[in-house]
Amino acid sequence: MPKAEKGTPKDIANRMKSKGLQKLKFYCQMCSKQCRDENGFKCHLTSESHMRSMKLFCSNSSGMLDSFSAEFETTYLDTLYRRHRTKKCNANNIYQEMIQDKHHMHMNATKWTTLSDFVQYLGKNGKCVVEETERGWYVTFIERDPEILAQQENYKRRVESEKVEENKFQKRMEIQRMEAAKLMDRAGVGIKVEATKLDRGDTDGPIALSLLSAKDSSKKKNAKKKRLGITFGGDSDESDTEEEAARNGGKGQKMEPYSYPTSNSNSKIQTPAASMINGNDTQSRKRKSDKMLLEEKDSTADDGDSTNIQNVKASTSSRVPDRFEDVRKKNWIRRDILVRIISKKVSKGKYYKRKAIVNKVHQKYIAEVEILDSGPDENDGGDILEVDQDYLETVVPKIGKKVMILNGRGRGMLATLISSNSDKYRGNLELLDDDDGVILKKVDFDDISKAV
Repeated sequence: MPKAEKGTPKDIANRMKSKGLQKLKFYCQMCSKQCRDENGFKCHLTSESHMRSMKLFCSNSSGMLDSFSAEFETTYLDTLYRRHRTKKCNANNIYQEMIQDKHHMHMNATKWTTLSDFVQYLGKNGKCVVEETERGWYVTFIERDPEILAQQENYKRRVESEKVEENKFQKRMEIQRMEAAKLMDRAGVGIKVEATKLDRGDTDGPIALSLLSAKDSSKKKNAKKKRLGITFGGDSDESDTEEEAARNGGKGQKMEPYSYPTSNSNSKIQTPAASMINGNDTQSRKRKSDKMLLEEKDSTADDGDSTNIQNVKASTSSRVPDRFEDVRKKNWIRRDILVRIISKKVSKGKYYKRKAIVNKVHQKYIAEVEILDSGPDENDGGDILEVDQDYLETVVPKIGKKVMILNGRGRGMLATLISSNSDKYRGNLELLDDDDGVILKKVDFDDISKAV
């Protein structure tokens, strides 16, 4: 029967039928021909081409068998190494991956009759580590590449050297600790702490813990002070002190801060407790005065009369704290803020209008930024660039978010955006750093940026 011409429907049908893997028993390795059924395989065995191939095989059977076996072994080991490296894998799974190629070397053309014989051969020749389990034979490739072996050896040496250095460091620290303990013992300040067990008898009750709130603890402290008959400026009411004094028959009296006799009778030295209380009052008064001054300064900022503004500034210039002065500098860029790239000159416009985080600042005007993703479902961020601050602008967050003050009053401080005016590009801020409650009004958007 003549062969169908290429491109005809019969040729296309034959190629579609032969596509993919067929039965292994109908494959002739000598002729590299796959037959679809038993009848076709019998016809092939009686063909002249097959008879010529078998005469060649008979003339050098051992050599051809060895070449087929070597090719099968090389293909199997390459599949194991490239797909699984040195992992422990099932031998049958590796074979299934290898025979996915239609023109692979079949095992019936090698000197091994079963896969188990082949796996045992690999183990005896030291090419793989083989192990027989309930699920079958498992193989592990043995690495023999000199470069990879050298890398592994260097890694082991580095790990061992790190362990040695760590042990040396621990010994040095232990020696220093012992020397310090000896010096403290010589000076008579050594403290020896020994851990002991908690001995409890059968009659001992359960251990109870009482957790007091802030109000309960303050009441307990006031009650203790009342029992002692001692009060410090404002710790308790006068009525409570009088009642306690009446109960004790005049023994518990209000004590004044102790003063040492000096040449000046008006000068007094207060006790530590009194000075601590007065210091807290002074600090709170200072914060209140700062807040009042800022509100006064903000209220006068909108007044159109320039003479009144100058008079107010002249009257309050000596009283406004240094940290709230209108300090402005040319370099406004800072670390850990969110900025937006506004120039198409950066990377030829690739990151135009993209947001970024400032990681470092070089030479006051150059920012090292990390580009953020363009959207929640995108993964196109992570690039690091160096951008001049002229190509960047600030990012104003939503109300209630943290911002960093970059210029003007409170420069370098963290605050919370409590309100904003999009028409005038201004906002009101509440400071967070050591000045809780202080509000800065009408701060330009160019002077703040979102903190990260």
